Amino acid sequence: MMKLIFRSAMIACAFSALIEPTLAGGLVPHRVAYDLALESNPQMSDLSVNMKGRMVYEFTGNACEGYTVNFRFVLETGDSAGASAVTDLRNKNFESGDGRSFGFQSQTFVNEVQTQDVNGTAVRDGDKVNVKLKLTENTEFTIDKPLMFPTAQLIKTIAEAEKGTTVFSDDIYDGSDGGQHVFHTSTVIGSARTTAPDESEKPIGNMRRWPVTVSYFGAEAGGDQPPDYSISFDLWENGISSRMRLDYGDFVLDGKIVHLELLPETPCNGPSASAVEPSAVAPPADDKSATSGKPANGSQPAAEALPNTEDSAGTAEQKKDDTPATGEAPATQVQPEVKPAN
Repeated sequence: MMKLIFRSAMIACAFSALIEPTLAGGLVPHRVAYDLALESNPQMSDLSVNMKGRMVYEFTGNACEGYTVNFRFVLETGDSAGASAVTDLRNKNFESGDGRSFGFQSQTFVNEVQTQDVNGTAVRDGDKVNVKLKLTENTEFTIDKPLMFPTAQLIKTIAEAEKGTTVFSDDIYDGSDGGQHVFHTSTVIGSARTTAPDESEKPIGNMRRWPVTVSYFGAEAGGDQPPDYSISFDLWENGISSRMRLDYGDFVLDGKIVHLELLPETPCNGPSASAVEPSAVAPPADDKSATSGKPANGSQPAAEALPNTEDSAGTAEQKKDDTPATGEAPATQVQPEVKPAN
């Protein structure tokens, strides 16, 4: 169950990725936090008595410099015996503006103990993609079919929604699940919503939004098999996602915006970049606004309402050196605050 959550956690927020405003009809960079809660379901009683957490997602960049994503997903689960566990997934990735290359680092901690650290690059070569991974042993392989990277898929989803497309499919590589898998996706887009946004959505602006559901299938799945998981959300035309719903079959997590901050736009002044290493990513230089900014509703934030940039999930040794194996600067560590499971 936990493996499914964190294999797909980056994908779950990938649809909040943005592209350069002047090239994409007013989309804006932003930082957003979602509180996660277990959807009520009688069938869950034997699996878990509680499950809650937070996702924090930040996007910067443009079509010239490429797109940078810093993402964190913290989830606490508690069972009927009173045991609990906290899983902390930290991802950062860089996707070149021309869609030719994708670099990523993914780290997972369970109860403050690191269980996974994967660095990887994927470079397009015609219809093939060459992947290099840095694990306990370096691994190289070729994906011999057309596929898309996460930000490119976001761009396509918005374009298809604007055209009125209702269903389309793609193969996606995002580096999740140890960087060794491609997922086939089926995307369903509903008609633009006409209902008023709720309070958490109002700061997004007066824009169109569409209900979107993306189902993810393993590469070997047959045509009549159910998806590994599906993600539903409202996709706004400026690139922000709200009303997140993560459906893993035997349980569902609902996500609601609790903090939304629009970030400065950067002009696109040159040709599209194509970098193959995550080291080309310059992480945000200042994350103070994540702790001092106003929440989505504009009121004074409660202590538990906003992400904390202090990295309390790692050991003392990890705090001394958070530099990834590829040599790049560490990603901004956004601490999603999670209350203990009852």
